[in-house]
Amino acid sequence: MMKSIESKGWLEYESGHAWCESAYKYNTHPLIAEFANTVTNLPIIVLPLVNAMMMRKYIRKVNSGVVWPNLLLAFNGIASTYYHATLNLFGQLVDELSILWILNIFLVVYIPVMQWFPEKHKKNIPLFRWSVIILASFISTLCFFEPNLNALALMTYTIPGSMVVHYEGKHANLPEIANFPRRIFILWGLAISCWFSDRLVCDLWLYLGIPYLHAIFHLLSSVAAYNIFVMFNMIDIEKEIKNTNLRLLFDTFRLKRALFGHCHI
Repeated sequence: MMKSIESKGWLEYESGHAWCESAYKYNTHPLIAEFANTVTNLPIIVLPLVNAMMMRKYIRKVNSGVVWPNLLLAFNGIASTYYHATLNLFGQLVDELSILWILNIFLVVYIPVMQWFPEKHKKNIPLFRWSVIILASFISTLCFFEPNLNALALMTYTIPGSMVVHYEGKHANLPEIANFPRRIFILWGLAISCWFSDRLVCDLWLYLGIPYLHAIFHLLSSVAAYNIFVMFNMIDIEKEIKNTNLRLLFDTFRLKRALFGHCHI
């Protein structure tokens, strides 16, 4: 195991990566290392559970698999809450590994309805799914060798992920989700800008007295992730619901084009 893990206990304070808010004078609660970064995980916990609850009939009667990405995202919110409250290495690794598995399980669940996957290879979907799980397991072991690079490595998923979201949104032929890719890209673009700003120019935010860019990242990324889940749930339902007696109801809270408008199925 690398020196970075050997030299510090997994549960020791700040054995994990500390964010800008952890500067001493911004510790607003004696038992919580990064208060804003901790409490802003609440949407990451709540939104996927709301999504799963709204789709409970579909999950129970048609496709139980769609519940797993939602549960994993909620678990990630809990893991991230623990990580930012303690800043220990154990919390950091659980947080990062849960993100890795969200991405891969999402692919495993929704690959049958993704347009980019060649129709002629649909019969090989079980093999593809097992390949994804094996690869994710291998990558998971690498996360323990140099934890400081894990977050940056996870960010590289943004490129293929954005391509998939754009392609699927464009080819789904569902008017209800036509605006989703644009909304997701704006939210995620703002989110990663906050993430990199907090990580790279922390001194500037400390000087200005606002070291809360990572907390804003949590809020923006949680809304972006929720929109991705709703979008792919719509695609999945459109494909699967034809042989059932269920009916698809899609509602947008506030304006249809609103960036933060709440949508649900």
